[in-house]
Amino acid sequence: MSIHSNNFFSNVLRRQVTVNVILPEPTGPTGGVLSAYAQGPQLLPTIWLLHGLGGDATTWLRRTAIEQLATQYRVAVVMPQTERGFYTDMVHGPHYWSFLTQELPARMQYIFPLATDRARNYVMGNSMGGYAALRWALSEPKRFAAVAALSPVADLARFRTEQAAIMPDMDLAFDPQQLDDSSVSLTHLLAHYQPVTPGLRVLATTGSADILRSMDLALRPQLAAQFGTDFTWQEQVGHHDWSLWNQQLPAAMHWLMKGSWQVV
Repeated sequence: MSIHSNNFFSNVLRRQVTVNVILPEPTGPTGGVLSAYAQGPQLLPTIWLLHGLGGDATTWLRRTAIEQLATQYRVAVVMPQTERGFYTDMVHGPHYWSFLTQELPARMQYIFPLATDRARNYVMGNSMGGYAALRWALSEPKRFAAVAALSPVADLARFRTEQAAIMPDMDLAFDPQQLDDSSVSLTHLLAHYQPVTPGLRVLATTGSADILRSMDLALRPQLAAQFGTDFTWQEQVGHHDWSLWNQQLPAAMHWLMKGSWQVV
């Protein structure tokens, strides 16, 4: 297992950015690492892992067992940083959506041995990152086999009103007039979603005392109606915090890589 801290000039953001990448060690026919090196690089299944509001490229490494889980499932993990920009092309700020969906995959797949096929690419995030993970997968379902959203911001308009104290700068990211009926809205994307074959698998989770629980519950029937048996919903006891997400992460990783929710 190796962890790579990448610093490069983003042509989209027009500044230096940081992206952390976890790579599992290769194994040879008998499980030996050295013999595997001799065979050359192996393209790795990849999870694009998105941080929440207030996080950065180190958050998942510092707050969870993601390194251990990446080793267990032999999957690469890419962790970008977008500050408080909600992974969108901000109305008054950087174009994080273009960076995330265009520049980041192209750069990372050029630098690292990451698989480019849909069957081996997954996206996951928590809170703000859960919103972005769903938006990315719903916008580009041919890019990912599955998406996992832990306590996602499911309704931007409600979040703007109900959580104004958490993000008073939200109008820098979004035009308030476009929160409900444009490509930034999960409800809008679900209403205009074009199914793919095989179907995109979708996981959404919440906590019993999660501050975003009511908006996640409101999105649940829309996801179920669109994705049917490809949709998985999970609830655990907990708040909107890392205690909850650390409880959910191992099972979410198993769901991403194995296709079923299993407490591990």
